[in-house]
Amino acid sequence: MSLKNATIKGVAWNSIGTIGAGLVNIIITMILARLLTPYDFGILELLIVFSVLSEAFVDSGFSQAVIRDNNATNKDLTSVFYLNVGIAVILYLLLFILSPYIAQFYDEASLVDLSRFVFLTILFNAFAIIQNANYSRSINFKTPAISALTAMLIAGVTAVVMAYNGFGVWALATNLVLYSFLKTLLLWFQSSWRPKGWVKIDSLKKYIGFSSNLLFKGLADKIVTNLEPLLIGRVYSKADLGLFSQGRKLNSYITLTSTSVIQRVTYPVLSKFQDDKEKLKENYRKIVGLTMFILVPVMLGVFASAENMIVVAFGGQWLEAAPYLRMWALVGLFVALYSFFTNIFLVLGKSRQLLYISLIRQGVRLLAIVLLINISIMALMWGIVIVTLLSSISYVYFGGRYINYSLLEVGKDLSEITIAASIGAAIIYFGELYVDLSSVFIAFCIQALVMLTVYFSILKLLKNEYLMEFESIIKNLIQKRK
Repeated sequence: MSLKNATIKGVAWNSIGTIGAGLVNIIITMILARLLTPYDFGILELLIVFSVLSEAFVDSGFSQAVIRDNNATNKDLTSVFYLNVGIAVILYLLLFILSPYIAQFYDEASLVDLSRFVFLTILFNAFAIIQNANYSRSINFKTPAISALTAMLIAGVTAVVMAYNGFGVWALATNLVLYSFLKTLLLWFQSSWRPKGWVKIDSLKKYIGFSSNLLFKGLADKIVTNLEPLLIGRVYSKADLGLFSQGRKLNSYITLTSTSVIQRVTYPVLSKFQDDKEKLKENYRKIVGLTMFILVPVMLGVFASAENMIVVAFGGQWLEAAPYLRMWALVGLFVALYSFFTNIFLVLGKSRQLLYISLIRQGVRLLAIVLLINISIMALMWGIVIVTLLSSISYVYFGGRYINYSLLEVGKDLSEITIAASIGAAIIYFGELYVDLSSVFIAFCIQALVMLTVYFSILKLLKNEYLMEFESIIKNLIQKRK
């Protein structure tokens, strides 16, 4: 199979897995949001923070190093696997012991048993790291796609049944843990790879230089990013944290789902062009342009219709989360842009340079958190938006330099997309189509229709190259089906 066909197939299956599982997840969340309270979601969010931080330690950047290595041996894979699992076991036992102190810190006695249950995801996910890396290396995303979708469906239905029967936050916790367990189990059941032998120090040394930089980057990113919910849960109410996290979650599904599909597939593919800067630039320009062609109108549309969207998604009791969703839409747009340029550092092996930029970015974000957390959550959100915008500019500038793709070129490539989407968003924002809850769905549909009509009409008039490329892709897909 050619590299082009492998990439297309990889995007297709990764899209099915990531978007499909994410779609099931958001539907399940929509149902659970109507059965549970912001307080329940806020309680779980506190524990997810610890899990995310722990998983950054567990991976330690080795999975990216393995994917990048076209000559990884079974000895290498086995060594990394046992290292990941060993770190996971140590962290789980540590968090198990510290659970009473976590509960005491948040003055919530129920967190003791709940945290010990939720932290099982650290162990389950550790067993899947190398399996996922192997599928990525071979650009085979079919098995992970099926595994993720199946696990999400079973876990989600179980959580809904539990919530309906009054299990409260334990329904959310079960959804998280059961999904992690089932996905890992299915990956192992369908994979032929098994660890052989034991840890070899020379194998770990092979990756330590590259992975250590990614470890520190990952830790800095996870610690600072997750410091926000930790402090909100401490300074404000658990219900406030629930509203904050739901706005973030809905935005994350749209932004991170899309970017992760592109990143996971393009990283192993573009790694094969790491010695050809011209091809790297050509491919990156297409990837960034086409992805932002889709994401820019979506995120600006979310910004403009946040009230209607949050009510349609989660119900009227979540309306107070709309201002947070609006801010997260802007953050998501900037994150989507700079995420593509972080891949340039990884493909070219510039993990140390990526670490330096990430440390500066998170240092500034940490300063914003410290200065703004006690003013209000919305003040904190504005700080996050500004820091993310500045971060996006820096990643694009420094990452683009490695492939001669300047900040000015990026701005020029995306200018028509941004202008068209901004006009559409302004029309629906100032149109004030927020009405009573009985017709909010209709109002939201009208906003979406107006946004798409304005966006595509303007780009059609401008003869935008990404619109033409998008139309060409759609036509080719239709012709292949005939």
